[in-house]
Parts: sequence; structure tokens; C-alpha cells
Amino acid sequence: MGYYIPINYIFCGVGSGMKKIKVLVAAITVFILIFVSAFAAASYKLYVEGKLISSVKTLESKGNVYVTLADFFKLKGFSLSYESKSKSILVKKAKDTYQFYVDKAYYYFNKNKKNLSAKIFVSGGKSYILVKDIASIFGYSCYIDKTKKLVNLNVNKPKTATLPSKQSQQKNTLASRNGLPKGAQDPIYITDIKYSVESGMFVLNISATKNVSFKDYKLSNPDRIVLDISNSIDNVQNNKIEINKGGIFRLRHAQNKDTNGSLFTRIVIDYDSTLIKDYKVTNLGSQIKIEIELPINLPVYTNVDSSEDFQIQDAQNSTITPSPVYVIQKIDIIPSDGFTVAQLDVFPTVVSDIYRADQSFIVLNLKGAQASSQLSNFYQVNDSKVDYYVVSNVDQNNVQIVFSSKAKVFVLNKLDGKLEVVFADQYSSLKVNPPSSLVLSSPFVSQINYFYDQSSNTIRLESQYPITIADDVYSLQGSVVTTVYSVYQQDKCIVYIQINPNYIANISKCGNNITISFSQKLQKLQKRLKIFIDPGHGGSDPGAIYTKIVDGKKVTYNEKDFNLDISLRLREKLKSLGYEVYMSRDKDVYVDLYDRTRMANSLNADLFISIHNNAIDNSSVRGTMVLYKEKQQNGLISDKQFAQIVLESIVKQVGTQNKGIVERPNLAVLRTSNMPAVLVEVAFGTNPQDLDLLLSDSFKDAVAKAIADAVEYINENYNK
Repeated sequence: MGYYIPINYIFCGVGSGMKKIKVLVAAITVFILIFVSAFAAASYKLYVEGKLISSVKTLESKGNVYVTLADFFKLKGFSLSYESKSKSILVKKAKDTYQFYVDKAYYYFNKNKKNLSAKIFVSGGKSYILVKDIASIFGYSCYIDKTKKLVNLNVNKPKTATLPSKQSQQKNTLASRNGLPKGAQDPIYITDIKYSVESGMFVLNISATKNVSFKDYKLSNPDRIVLDISNSIDNVQNNKIEINKGGIFRLRHAQNKDTNGSLFTRIVIDYDSTLIKDYKVTNLGSQIKIEIELPINLPVYTNVDSSEDFQIQDAQNSTITPSPVYVIQKIDIIPSDGFTVAQLDVFPTVVSDIYRADQSFIVLNLKGAQASSQLSNFYQVNDSKVDYYVVSNVDQNNVQIVFSSKAKVFVLNKLDGKLEVVFADQYSSLKVNPPSSLVLSSPFVSQINYFYDQSSNTIRLESQYPITIADDVYSLQGSVVTTVYSVYQQDKCIVYIQINPNYIANISKCGNNITISFSQKLQKLQKRLKIFIDPGHGGSDPGAIYTKIVDGKKVTYNEKDFNLDISLRLREKLKSLGYEVYMSRDKDVYVDLYDRTRMANSLNADLFISIHNNAIDNSSVRGTMVLYKEKQQNGLISDKQFAQIVLESIVKQVGTQNKGIVERPNLAVLRTSNMPAVLVEVAFGTNPQDLDLLLSDSFKDAVAKAIADAVEYINENYNK
């Protein structure tokens, strides 16, 4: 909530010296400050490692608690800068770099993309991030008490995972299947697979009848952790458990047979590689424990799935009728240009599982099915993608089909009572179609959706399976395309293509290709504006004088130096955009107030921008205000509109407090100018936080950029 300070009682650094605040105004200001403090007290108190933090604002929105992103990173010793066009916030400290984006639920840490639980948004000129995301970034545990209105962030203390007691193991376990035959070597039976989520850790416990041996490894596309238990029979129901918590998607397990005919149990954990980085496996004899640290703390769960639906009564009391076994009569091999399809008819009750055993073999397991005695056990295909396949009945309820294939990609589809395995060297590839169009090639192009949002000039490609992006696509960045990246979310691969604002896209789908071509927008010839920049004060006129204690010593700073620094940065940014730019001074010299506007008037400048910084006796006051001379239009835009656009650009991009626009028709540099003119009071040097900002190069650069962007906006929308 903002408050107004009468301009007559603010030291603007313009004119003659500083004025005293009247007692009445001081009393009103104190009352308002008390009111504002009372309002702020209704927000959450933030504690970090036991300390109350007042410099970081909190905000509650839709039941979630957010904190100001910039303030929190400054608390941690980071420096910040802002990029207006990409709406990004760059945060740096030593070798660590974070880049956040407004209205996006992801960020980059040292160029590695990571997801957020909620989008960053701007409110009151401040960027807000979910407090739980901040906790995840800095490795804190997060406790929120909505009754007491407090947030507590503490350093996570890892707890040693303990095995569940025998009593707890009896609860919510997955029941065993009956009737699987024992092998000649007296195999190991997997009797229980149970997971829990506690203390920020996903723990999977696998129990067997004997000591086990296994191998574990990671695979990609999709990302998964695989555990193969040797000489074992999977004697546990519920072969697929949806989890979808903390980056863990699901748990799968199935009976398998290797190329030597030996049985083994495969357990697969599907996960999000942007959230989960590593795992730990411990062999406990007849038990295996897999531990995965989660990116956020979740409520405590144990087997939160539908396993109870699969519990079987004792054999003597069982009334369950076994599901009918489907008999596979034939397997059709359908070759095509670039891919091969193996197709077979199945019942909906047949459960399928597919994986690559090694570089040469892809294994398809079907539960609830048998191969017909008429179906050849060995079939030579001699196709470019499939050499041959072998069919074998594992037992009375399971069949296994092993394909000899070196295809880089294999996809399992269920379509209208048919099961398809598609073999290809790649699922789909996005590459450049010279000279500058893009083509997405895929044998499954009909399953790929595309969306073109012309308002944001963004193309989105969505596929259930991976889309590879060729290196030459990235070479277009900076020309017709500004950004290309892919993400995996909600079991989809999504490719985003951000198009240069000066171009439009045309998308067509034909055959196995989606083609994206670009054409340049018709540009209306515009007169580039002539800009006059006036750095306030200079030479013998220091403007306001600010003080700060550094290493126990009092250090003073002159307003004139900050004004000139920001003005020089603004000149360079405007010149890079093609504007004709002039200045009343480009070094530390005194220039008469009337000479400043005399120069601007003689040049017939289109816009006049005077750069200043503020001062006041009350050191708690901070923020940006813009002064203007009159409401009526005097050129291509009214002074009031000019002031509003400049102020909004600074507040939105830089995050300073909004002190509003104020009409000041009697200020010399405004009153005597013949063109639209504003005086920008960037910050209050009498406020310690604002003074620190003025001492920061990134802040001054961000302010200059925000003003330059305001000029660019005026040129595009008012320069008709």
C-alpha cells in the first residue's frame, strides 16, 4: 500500500537548497507510516535460520505464500539485474548465476533448466516467488503457520532412513500372486514391494524370500531408474503404481527372461530428471532399499496407491475367477519409409511392458496372453529396422517377444484392440530447412500437435514422445528465432519456439513433415526521434549530498555524479536503438538551468528527459517519481502520458517503489522546454537501501534500460 508525500516538502535536488518539512506534514506522515506499518503487519513474518527477516516482503495469494525474489537474493548476498524484453531477472554471486522469468514456472541455474512449483509474478513493482520454491533453491525446510501468519525456513538436516519394523511391513503391502511355478534352480520370490515418502525422501523397499543379487542403472527417453533382480520371480500384484509426487511419476515391475532363458524381475521408477538427480541402492540381504532425495518436503505416505484393490484372499476362501488368457495368433510386420511397425491383436486385459535389453534386443512382455502353437517361435524379418523376432511362453499367463533391432527409438502404442511396436532411428527431429525455415520430420506426425500464439509470437509443439532438436536450429537464434527449448511435463515433450517480433510464422502439415516458414513483417517507415538528456546539477552544483558509513567512516556522495552516470548509460542505449541523442552535459561541469532547455529547443528535440535523484529528511522514504509540466499535449505525446510511461517502465522492470507522477509546471527545465518533458527522480539517496542501489552498476544500467524502453514504446505507439 503506497502513500503520498506532498512534493513541496521533498528535496528534489532542483532549484535552491533543501526545505524543512512542516510540523503538520510530519505529523500526518507519521500517522500514515503507522497506518502502513499496521497494514504490513497483517502479512507473514519471515524467519530464516531462526532470525526474523524484515527486509523481505511476503504476500499471500490463492492460499500460497510468496516472497519478494530480489529482496531474498539480496539478503543472501547476490547482485541483480533486469532484462525487460525477456522479462527476466539475472541473479549473480561468485560463480553462481540464476535467471528467473516473470510469468514462467522455471528458471536456469548455471545454464541448467529447473522447474518451479508456481509462476513468478509481479505485484506492486516487485517480483514474487513461491516461498517453497525459495526453500528448495537454498536447501531449506519450509514451515508455514497460516494461523500465526509466519514462515520458518531452516537448513535441512538429513535423517538416516530406517527400515520399517515387521509390524509396519504388514500394513498396506502388495499381496502375492498364487500359482507361479518354481524353477529348477529354486528361484527367489519377490514377496513385497512397498514405498514410503517421509522427511523429503522417497524410499522403496523390496522384500524377497532369500538373499538377492541385482544390477541397477539409469535409462533415458523416458528417464527411469531400473533394477534387475537375478534368478527371481515377481510374485507381487499391481504391476503399475502411479505416484506423481515430488518428481516421481510411477513405479513399474514385471517378470522378465534374459537371452539365456533365466528369469529375473525388473523394477522401474519413472522420474523427472529436472527434479531428481541421483539415487542410492542398499543391499540388505533379502531386502533392497532404494532412496531418492526429493526436491520438496511432502506429507508422509506409505504405498499411497490402489494396492488394496489387488489383495487376494487365502486360497481356500478365494472366489476370484482368473481372467481369461488371450491367445496371440499372429504378428504382422509392416515396413514403411523410415520406420517399421510390429502389430498384433490383444484383449484390453493384456498388460504390456517393453524395454531394451541391450544394444541389439528389445523385449516386449505381455501378461494375460499366450502365443498360439501355430505361431512361429522364430521369424526372420530382414527389415532395415528389425532383423528377426523370437516368441516364447514364459508360463501359462505370460508371453515374451524379443525383437532383434538396433533402432534408436521404439514406441509402444495401443490402438483399437491392437498393440503396435514402432521401430525408428528417431521419433521426430526438428531441423533447419535451408535457408531459414524449420521442418519437424516424424513417421508419427499425425500424433504431434502444434499451436501458434500470434499475440506472443510463440509456437508450441506437443508430442507424447521425444522430439530431438538438431544443432542447426539453434543457429537461427538471434535472427528469425529468439529462443528454442524443450521441456518434459505432464508426460509430454513440449518444444517452444519464440519468434523474432519482426517476423511471423506460417505452419503447414504434409506427409511426415510439419514445416514452419517465416516471413518478415511489413515495417512502417518511422522517423527516429531526437532525444535530449539533461543530467541534473553538475560542476559547482553537487545537488543533494548523501552519506553512508563504510568501515566505520562517514562517506559522502553527490547527486550530480549519479545523475551523470545514469544519463551516459541512457545515451548509449538510445544510440544503440538508432535514436539521435544529445546531452546538456557529458562530464562534471556546471550548466545554467535555462541553457539546458535553450539547447534542447534549438535542436528541435522530440523528447526532453532530465535525470535526478531525490532527498528528504525521512530516511525511510524510498522509490521513484516522475515530474511533468502540464497535462495538455505539446508534441507527439502529452507530458503526463510521457511521465506515466517512463514511471511504469522503471517500476515494472527495476522494482523500485512507485511514488507516482506529479505535476510541477514551475520547474525551470520543464517550464521552458518546447517539447514533451519529464524530470525523473530515480531514487531517494537519503534512504540506505536506495543509496545502495545507486551505488550498484546493475541498478543504474537497469534504470537506463527501462527509460530507453519507454522511449522505444513511445516511438512505436505515438510517432505516427
